[in-house]
Amino acid sequence: MTISPLLNLHTSAGASTTEAYGWTLPGVYSSTSQEYLAATETAGLVDRSYLGRLEIAGADGLDLLNRLSTSKLDDLQVGEGAITALTSNKGRIVDLLHVLRLEDRLMVLTGPQNRQKVAEWIDFYTFVEDISVEDVTENTAMVSVIGPRAESIVLQACEGEVVMPGTAGIVSVRVEGVDATLVRSDLGRLPEYAIVVPLAGAQTLWQAMLRQGAVPVGMDVLEAIRVERGMPVAGKELTEDYNPLEAGLLDYVSFNKGCYVGQEVVTRLDTYDKVQKHLVGLAFQEASVPAEGATLFAGGKRTGTITSLATSPTSGRAIGLGYVRKAEAASGTRLNVGSDTGDVAVVADLRERARVS
Repeated sequence: MTISPLLNLHTSAGASTTEAYGWTLPGVYSSTSQEYLAATETAGLVDRSYLGRLEIAGADGLDLLNRLSTSKLDDLQVGEGAITALTSNKGRIVDLLHVLRLEDRLMVLTGPQNRQKVAEWIDFYTFVEDISVEDVTENTAMVSVIGPRAESIVLQACEGEVVMPGTAGIVSVRVEGVDATLVRSDLGRLPEYAIVVPLAGAQTLWQAMLRQGAVPVGMDVLEAIRVERGMPVAGKELTEDYNPLEAGLLDYVSFNKGCYVGQEVVTRLDTYDKVQKHLVGLAFQEASVPAEGATLFAGGKRTGTITSLATSPTSGRAIGLGYVRKAEAASGTRLNVGSDTGDVAVVADLRERARVS
C-alpha cells in the first residue's frame, strides 16, 4: 500500500483511514451526511493523491498520444486539456486519461494504480519519437475542491489574478508561496478543481483550502458521489474486459480524426450498432448489501455484473454500477442479484449522470 502524503494530517484531524486503489487514504472525516452535503452543495476538500500523474516531455508527445487514444489531441493548445481513452488493438479500454498541455510538457492524469501500465504502454509504442515519460505521482500531492463553491474557494486561496482554466484545462498558480498546477477536472456535472503541488507544499495547500471554507471529505463519500453520478473508474468499469462505447465514453471518441490503436474495432462497433452491453446505474431495493462482482439476472438468465458499490448518503441504501446486456439496460428495468430469485436491483439511467439514490 502507498500512503497518502497527507495521511498524518488527516488522522490528526480525526479522520478514519481506509484502503482504496492501493493507497491508505482518509475514509470518513466527520459524517457521511455532512461530507456529502459539503461536496454537493458547498465545497468539499478531497485528497486525490492516489491518481497517477505522468509528465511527458519531447516534441512528439502529443502526436503519439493522439495515435494511441480515442480523442483528437493533436490540436490542443497550451492551457487546454482533453479526456481520452487509451485502447488496445482489440478496442478494449487500457485506461481513461486526462491529457493537459503546459508550455514545456504534458501532464497526464491516469486512473488509480494504472500509472506504470500507461507509462509502459507509451514506451511500447515509442520507436523514433522524441518523447520521455516521468512518473511524478509520489513526488507530488494532488488535492481537489469539489462542489458549487469550488471555484470561489480556489480563487480566494490563489495569489494574484488567476484566469480559471476552461473545461478540462490547466493553469499554473501560486498558493501561499507554493507553486502549483490547477486542473479543471469536473466529476460529472459537479465542479471540481484539482491542484498538484510538490510534496513539500502539500500540507500548506490543504490548510489553505480549509481556511477558505472547504470541508474535508473522505473516500467513502467520494465513492458514493462517483457511483451515483455514473462515473467509471479504472480497475472496475474501465478494464480490458470492456470497450469505450460499452462504458458510455462516446463523448471521448472521435470518429473523424484518423487512425489510432483500436480505431477499426471501435468504429465498426458504432457503425454496425454492435455494442452488446452498457454501463448502468443500480439502485438496490433490499437492505442487504451485494458484493462487487456479483452476477445480475433478468428473466432467469445472466445479464451482467456489478462493478462498483457504495452506500447512498441520502437514502442509506446500496447503490452501484454494472454492465448489463443491451436488452436490459433501459432505466427502470428490474434485475435480480446473485441468482434468478435474488434481491432486486433497478436500473437507473446514466445518460444525464442522474442520481440513483
